[in-house]
Amino acid sequence: MMFNGRLSGFACIVALTMTMWAAPAQASELGIDRSALSSQSAAVQQKTLGDIQSLGAIWFRDGPTSGSAQGVANFVNEVRLAKQQHLKFLMNIVQMDEDYDVPLQTHDHGWKAKKLSQIDLAKFTQRFQTLLGALKTDGLTIDAVEFGNEDDSYYYDADVPYDHLATAEELHTWLHGYGEFLKAGATILHEPRYYPDAKVITFGIAHGCDQCAGPPKHLSNPARVVAMLKNVDGFNYLSNSSYRVDGYGTHIYASPNDIAGSVTRTLRGDAAALGPDKPLWLTEWGFLDLKAFPNKKSETLSQCLQAFLDTLDGLRARIPIGPMMFYRYDSWLSDASGKLLPQAKVLAAYAAKQSR
Repeated sequence: MMFNGRLSGFACIVALTMTMWAAPAQASELGIDRSALSSQSAAVQQKTLGDIQSLGAIWFRDGPTSGSAQGVANFVNEVRLAKQQHLKFLMNIVQMDEDYDVPLQTHDHGWKAKKLSQIDLAKFTQRFQTLLGALKTDGLTIDAVEFGNEDDSYYYDADVPYDHLATAEELHTWLHGYGEFLKAGATILHEPRYYPDAKVITFGIAHGCDQCAGPPKHLSNPARVVAMLKNVDGFNYLSNSSYRVDGYGTHIYASPNDIAGSVTRTLRGDAAALGPDKPLWLTEWGFLDLKAFPNKKSETLSQCLQAFLDTLDGLRARIPIGPMMFYRYDSWLSDASGKLLPQAKVLAAYAAKQSR
């Protein structure tokens, strides 16, 4: 077709650029997510975190379930248990219903549609300071904070249009809304009384499907949009006098029937848009549907997990990849009784290999 020559030239440029970024491959630290663990019993929390440590994970990812006194106390206890297992903690901080003083509508996924452009930053600030203060009072360390979660999706930031691609004006609203949320949180986090050395990570990108049928409900080319946070009305939300973002969050969910291809395309797209100056933190990675295994090649989930890890190892020499949090412990690595499933051995073997 008439664009083939241009596309070939562009591909060569991208390939050359990726080669220029090449650096000695370093192992990424393995982490595991178990969302809302603080809402579980103490016994479940202890068992979960003990299992995660026994698998060789270095990181654990979770966030508080509410800003109430009980919610804060529960989360502090969860962090305490994680630290007893010598795990680094990636805390996921998102907007909550209690951060708003405007009516919130329930969307079709069953929770409230919350626009970051409408968040009451004073309420958010107070909630976050209360949480950090409680953690500090207990003598606990937070190693990194991921601000937001899949905010390129309507369901996690309702500033993303529901039924059409974002216009320039809507994109500006999104950039300012997320940027101010990130700025407020990161500035507080790095206050000397809290955690000035904790790493700041942007939200994990959901990567909505532009080619899928139905309303988009996501930002197109989201990594490019995150890069635009470097200049919003002249302000750099990624690096300024108050804080510096240490890594870009991304969520990588592979196609079970095209693991290498789907992972490679997504990570290369993120890296091309965001540049090589900061690592990509895989704050969630894995697969979306347990029923997809065995895949069309009759490969088991364990084999597919290994293929995923092998793909990441192959990309690491050319793309800066930071810690990677498998999603998630309770539905993919253990059964309803808490017994570890066979595929957990794949992560354990990988972690053991990386630690040598």
